[in-house]
Amino acid sequence: MKKWNMDYLGVMVDMAGCPNRCLHCWLGNQKNGDMTVRDFRCIAEQFKNWRDEKGNSIRELGFFSWWREPDFRDDYRDLWQLEKELSSSGRAQRFELLSIWRLARDENYAKWAATLEPKACQISFFGMETNTDWGVNRKGAFRDNLLATERLLEAGISPRWQLFATKRGLGDFEQLLQLIYDLDLHKRCEAIGGKFEVFINGYSPEGNASIYLADETLEEADIALIPRGLIDICRDDIDFLGQPEYVVLESLKHDNSAPNMGANVPSISINANYDVYPNIAEPAEWWRLGNLMIDGVDSVIKAYRDETTPGMKANRELSVSELARRYGVAGSTKLCDKEELVCRFMHQWGVDYMEGKQ
Repeated sequence: MKKWNMDYLGVMVDMAGCPNRCLHCWLGNQKNGDMTVRDFRCIAEQFKNWRDEKGNSIRELGFFSWWREPDFRDDYRDLWQLEKELSSSGRAQRFELLSIWRLARDENYAKWAATLEPKACQISFFGMETNTDWGVNRKGAFRDNLLATERLLEAGISPRWQLFATKRGLGDFEQLLQLIYDLDLHKRCEAIGGKFEVFINGYSPEGNASIYLADETLEEADIALIPRGLIDICRDDIDFLGQPEYVVLESLKHDNSAPNMGANVPSISINANYDVYPNIAEPAEWWRLGNLMIDGVDSVIKAYRDETTPGMKANRELSVSELARRYGVAGSTKLCDKEELVCRFMHQWGVDYMEGKQ
């Protein structure tokens, strides 16, 4: 991650929260809030009015009324207009993410979303009904996924299925493959000018996953249990699952560079309590920039700019090889890639830091 140069900052505000408590969520179990439009405007004005020591402002700002679940509030149409009003020109942005919860409950939502870009939407499964409801941590999540798939197709939006791989859900993958063909998703997406994509994914070993899914990570031997027919139609094969930890560790033990974890674009997140975090890792105390209500916007932005939080300092100063020496498990066959493993190391370092072990 490059040092922030004040060219742009995204500000994500968790106005309403999320209907789910997914076991893999790297954002953890944040409480749902009830921020008002006035609150959102006030936050935006603070960032717009901020100036550094030389009187310079942030050149461009993008404001988002959500952090975890887009369009969770009933006034989602108005909030999208507000995001465009408050953000710098062209900086309000939609993603290939919609509220699956709302898609299953609001018949007009998909039609509205279809008037915007992009024309694809990701839907997450942990297996069939029992395991998807378990992974999303909400009864009815699997049925919502299926209804959302239908409503997306009816509106001209291509669904993209993300299959989270856990030991518990792996046995459902054959049924999921059959479901894809039973629903004729490839041809139906082609009929609306789109493309159906499915991919198998792991999960970032921080936030909720560090608590609930540590024993669910696939191991080297589990790859043979993934149906060949599913791998054949998966985008990116099964590359997202990575390699066994003992293999990845070999490439890390002589890496003297810093972790340098980062996001594609510089951004911060504000939760329901007005705690602010850099959007480069889990919202944990060792990353926290401050509280907007208590510390003020000047302190928060300077903490982000100067990277003064314990996590941000460690992200620049610790070496990957040192983290690997401390936290790597040499004989582990659990699947991961380099970024996920470094992410786990940083989580483990943060826990140790908070316990006074650093």
